[in-house]
Amino acid sequence: MLKPHYHMTRTEWLSSLKIGYYVMYALIVVLFGAIWYLNYDSLAANGEPFKLFDPNETIGMVLQYAAIIYTLAAIPGALYGFKRACAKIAKIDNDDLKYDTYYTYATLRMALVALSVALSLLAYMLLGAYNPMIWLAAVGAVALVFTKPSAAKTEDELTPKDPNTQY
Repeated sequence: MLKPHYHMTRTEWLSSLKIGYYVMYALIVVLFGAIWYLNYDSLAANGEPFKLFDPNETIGMVLQYAAIIYTLAAIPGALYGFKRACAKIAKIDNDDLKYDTYYTYATLRMALVALSVALSLLAYMLLGAYNPMIWLAAVGAVALVFTKPSAAKTEDELTPKDPNTQY
């Protein structure tokens, strides 16, 4: 298990997590805007979207499969892995270490999911506005919503669960 040394207060790390979350979403929106502009400019100039690779050639297929496999592995892995890590983190007695460790894992979870969105958007652009990749990015963007930090959610995740209950 990761053992960070941030030593922030609870409000500091929660506000830092929220800022990181919104910065990731803003970067994704900027990336999508840049891709849209690049495709719009290319459509206006020569009637075709910007395309670096053909989706039916080897490099295009490798890029598609890489984006799909990463998204299918990263999103469930990050969400479920974080849930399992929280069960272990909740058992830590030292509050500073507990919240510092939670901060590290929450940041890692957000980064893994945001990377899946960015990879899908880049594949969308490089493959010439290839529609399946934009849907893959949409799946990642929806998954990123489930990583949004809040004080109530954090306290619930860091409360030790009674082993006799079903959930």
